Amino acid sequence: MDKGIILKGVGGLYSVWTDSAGEIYRCTARGIFRKDSKKPLIGDKVTLSEIDDNNKTAAIVEIAPRKSELRRPAVANVDKLIFVAAASNPKPDLLLLDKMIVSAEMVGIELVLMISKSDQDREYAEEIVKQYSLAVKCFITSAKNKESFLPIVKYIEGSTAVIAGQSGAGKSTFINCITGKELMDTGNLSEKTGRGKHTTRHSELFKVTDCFDKPTFIIDSPGFSMFEAEAIEPVLLQKYYPEMYNNEGFCRFQDCSHTGEPGCFTDELIKSGKMHQERLERYAVIYKELAEKYKKRYK
Repeated sequence: MDKGIILKGVGGLYSVWTDSAGEIYRCTARGIFRKDSKKPLIGDKVTLSEIDDNNKTAAIVEIAPRKSELRRPAVANVDKLIFVAAASNPKPDLLLLDKMIVSAEMVGIELVLMISKSDQDREYAEEIVKQYSLAVKCFITSAKNKESFLPIVKYIEGSTAVIAGQSGAGKSTFINCITGKELMDTGNLSEKTGRGKHTTRHSELFKVTDCFDKPTFIIDSPGFSMFEAEAIEPVLLQKYYPEMYNNEGFCRFQDCSHTGEPGCFTDELIKSGKMHQERLERYAVIYKELAEKYKKRYK
């Protein structure tokens, strides 16, 4: 038997990297997983049997316990979620980013914010940092200056990171730059919509070595739409905002929603610079969305 990590899964066949052989094997999964309603995921650490070294085939017979799991995309054992937001086209969806931070907090994954295309609008890139530096680790980058990627490369070294963000923000360009290979297709923005064209067609995990001393894996995924918080009680939303939970206990109202109540501790957070006003405004939008869904949970 040998151990490995799933890099890709298409049509019931899985590409598995094995450290002992240093090669990729095409693998099927034993039927017992279907019986137990457990599907192998990208990022899973697995045990292989029926190994054919000549044809590079094997069977997945065991899946190790997962330390984290996402549904959209379906990936396992992620340490960091890198959200790529462009300083210029496409205009960043900061409400989506806020929801992603909540989702990552819920499953114990660290969200890292990478602001791309800073050469197009450095001022706005720095404005985004002002809004988020108290909540997540932020990096400003530009594909025109590859050295700008070095700080984030150092930060994610030795981990498994999934790349998220809007199409056209520069996810695939980032992967290609740090690996020194054209691993991913890159696309231009649609002239009609100003949005990115989807160039990634399937989720895939890449073992990257060129810039790293420690084993590091990166996952690129199409149509990233993860928001796991839809089922939580609105009152619990504050537990997934670092600016709030790092200062919890200051609000004098136990049942406060922090959406505009007079005397709420968020007033002081804003005044003291411990939270950005626009972050709080988008928090209120998400809170109201959750409150509406929570009212209708039994309908």
